Amino acid sequence: MIRLVASDLDGTLLDSYRRITEENREAIARLQENDIEFIINTGREYQNVLDIAAEANLKCGMICSNGASGYDENGNLLFQHFIPMEHVKEIIRIFHQLDFTPNLFSQFGRLSILSEEKLREYTKNVMIPAMQLSHPNFVYTENDLNDLVKRVIYIDGEDALYQSDHKILKITTHSPKPERLAELREALKEVPDLAIANTSIADIEITSVHAQKGIGLMDYAKTKGYQPDEIVAVGDSGNDYSMLSLPGIHSVAMANATEEIQNICVYRTRDNSNDGIAYMIRCILADRNNFELR
Repeated sequence: MIRLVASDLDGTLLDSYRRITEENREAIARLQENDIEFIINTGREYQNVLDIAAEANLKCGMICSNGASGYDENGNLLFQHFIPMEHVKEIIRIFHQLDFTPNLFSQFGRLSILSEEKLREYTKNVMIPAMQLSHPNFVYTENDLNDLVKRVIYIDGEDALYQSDHKILKITTHSPKPERLAELREALKEVPDLAIANTSIADIEITSVHAQKGIGLMDYAKTKGYQPDEIVAVGDSGNDYSMLSLPGIHSVAMANATEEIQNICVYRTRDNSNDGIAYMIRCILADRNNFELR
């Protein structure tokens, strides 16, 4: 019997404007009304996920920063896994050596060792073009950019970061030249105990080896007493691999999922619309004891 549904955000639950559609929102509400728990399992940081959920009037558990932190439906912290600061130093050194820009995420939110002006420049000239390589319909307005740079915590250089109270949950970077990321991945092998994933061909996400979506999902499930065969998980990209490859779960690939993700999943949503989650939920509610995508 299905008792828990875990969903990725980008490319899965969100549309090209990074919002939860009305059809998906209504379907999740019906799921919750039928005593089936819904949680978000995403690479995004907690505050950002909270804002997205609040806009859709959605209250649920959340696994954030690729499994680096987990929260129950009331916002209580369940777990956190940080990258040791000595490893953060090594990662940033490698980034500088290969001319990549680190995006840092701590327990307090997104950080930048760039100035606001430099971060705005990086976002416009590197991050957005990189994201549009995999998601051509991705929309990022000037208001979105202004909102991003205002929310960031600015750190006055690396030394100030290393001497601060910030503990790093995740480090990311982007490149509109995906072939360069292979060189970065190879160099990062020097640093022990890291998990490296991606949400597209043009990004890299780095966490502690203990912080992965699959580990986070099972940690969350254990707090509620859920068994793997009572869980449906859905996603579309590389950072969902650890979640969708868990033994015993009902794994669902979005129609837009990478080939790697489609190959490991038991099911696939039937179309490429923004409402694939709603379709999946309708199938669950049709028979939660014998779930299958029709």
